[in-house]
Amino acid sequence: MRKQMMKSTIGLFVVILSILLILQFIRLERFQLWLPHQASNTAEETETMNSGSEETAGEEMNVYIHKNDSDLSEKTLNNFEYALDYAKVPYTEISQEEISDLEPSPYNVLVLAGEHAEEWPFEEIESFVEEGGRLYIGARFIDTRYNEMLGIDDVNDFSNRQGLTFEQELFPGYTDLDSDSELFSHSIANITLREGADPYLSTEGDPLMWTNEYGDGKAMFWNTTAMEMKNARGMLLQSLSILPPAFASSQADIKMAHIDDFPAPAPTAEDEQIASQYNMSVEDFYADVWWEDMKQIGMDHDLTYTGLIIGTYEDRMDATAEELIENDRFPLLFFGRNVYRHDGEIGLHGYNHQPLVTEDEPMDPELLYRPWESQEKMEESLTRVEEVFQHYYPEEEFKTYVPPSNVLNRTGIEAIHEALPSINTIASLYTGEGEGSFIQEFEEDEEYPSIYHFPRISSGYWESPDSQFIQADAVANFGVFSHFIHPDDVLDPDRAYGEGWEDMKAQFEDMAVFVEETYPNLDSMTQAQATERMKSYQTSNIDVIYQEDRITIQGEKLLEPSTMMLRVEKGTSIETGSFDFGSIEAYGDSGTLYQLTLEEPQAEIPLKDDAS
Repeated sequence: MRKQMMKSTIGLFVVILSILLILQFIRLERFQLWLPHQASNTAEETETMNSGSEETAGEEMNVYIHKNDSDLSEKTLNNFEYALDYAKVPYTEISQEEISDLEPSPYNVLVLAGEHAEEWPFEEIESFVEEGGRLYIGARFIDTRYNEMLGIDDVNDFSNRQGLTFEQELFPGYTDLDSDSELFSHSIANITLREGADPYLSTEGDPLMWTNEYGDGKAMFWNTTAMEMKNARGMLLQSLSILPPAFASSQADIKMAHIDDFPAPAPTAEDEQIASQYNMSVEDFYADVWWEDMKQIGMDHDLTYTGLIIGTYEDRMDATAEELIENDRFPLLFFGRNVYRHDGEIGLHGYNHQPLVTEDEPMDPELLYRPWESQEKMEESLTRVEEVFQHYYPEEEFKTYVPPSNVLNRTGIEAIHEALPSINTIASLYTGEGEGSFIQEFEEDEEYPSIYHFPRISSGYWESPDSQFIQADAVANFGVFSHFIHPDDVLDPDRAYGEGWEDMKAQFEDMAVFVEETYPNLDSMTQAQATERMKSYQTSNIDVIYQEDRITIQGEKLLEPSTMMLRVEKGTSIETGSFDFGSIEAYGDSGTLYQLTLEEPQAEIPLKDDAS
């Protein structure tokens, strides 16, 4: 009987234990069902956020880029990806098959461009937009199936156009370019827009870029083949920003001014215009007029100069360090001390004005330069001019190299790396053409990571519509103004456009005023400072979560302070002023763009519905 009672007790214990285990399992299941509302770590939850089905969780911006095998698509979208990288906006490349898997959401953007539209899954794309997704077309095509979705009433054939006109402000500082501008040459589709399409740009009276609402979603169309140009990257980014309800992108906040061939020996020949107007030698004019005016403009309008010295203008490669020390005494002591006194930097332009290329490397023959015999000869010249510099400034070192006439190749880069390890920046050109021209992106050198490529963006004393546009586009993309001039521009009738120094000075000052007033967020700095700023900017991380009533930002390794541009759709606004995380100011005249200055690595920005 005792055994029977023991069996009954054990059986009861097993039943109770089973019930407890079942209750615990149910509690855990309930906890797991509750858990996704508290964290965002699972793939399932990420998918829920991206689909927009759970408003409280918020969404990340998802830019999905599909390239087809046309050159137009490849070049345009490669350019678009550079724009997104520089602005710290994440994106994903997807295949044609993956287009069908996209979840409709105002923060999911499908990006397409170029010919071969017949290969795209039209019905899936139409459904994606109609149910709330965003469609971005970066280059023109003709496919009448897309007409209604894109806001097109009628389309036929292609034609060529020049220039562009802003129907609405896309970003402050952009200027209209008339039909004689060579900056943008378009092949466009001949299009008539439907009523309700919202045009932003046109070219010679024809629609160039517009948005169109379709169902619950929105589409945007660039009716051009010109978006493969670097000078369009700011427009590519800012046009993307008008598609979702809200959008955040980052800025590096850099403003620089280079003076090439400075300090350097002045030309010894008399200049007729300088002599007649100022009754001075060229050397005295540089010291008493030109440099005094340049210093005043810098002080008045927040410009910090980086000078780039030349040892000699002579077409010789055998001048000794002792000769150069004697010949360069006045410019290095007088101008050099002035540059440092005004918090500037002195970098290297060269031992002479001969680009560092060998005979088997490309260089435009019309430049009439002599190639170097070898890398060894290059290195000898570089160490010689460094000896001259160290004689006058033993506590300083070269950090920046600017190639003469912006011509450089791999042999020269290796010579710089070997002879002058203190140089960590090569600053040539962002855009340009010409045999041997060294065109750069903002990045480390492919072979020598200690060298950073920091291209200059614009040049000259004269502020033409083209140059203003180029400057605005770079600021619109990543917040950098980098401009260079030469002292002897005033002596060259072509570069001076037949005008004298007073007109050139006025033009340069107008440009400085425009940049100061239009982009007050840019910090004036030397090239060495700008390089460190840009490298830190590119290694920072930004996470942005969008909700119906707010934007939440979380960052790591951010610049202190850090600047972002916030765009909201028409009918929505952001409160301006000072907050715990920093400040917010309206930016430009569109009424939809704001500058966020972050003093803390996180911020929560409420969005206001102006209709409520």
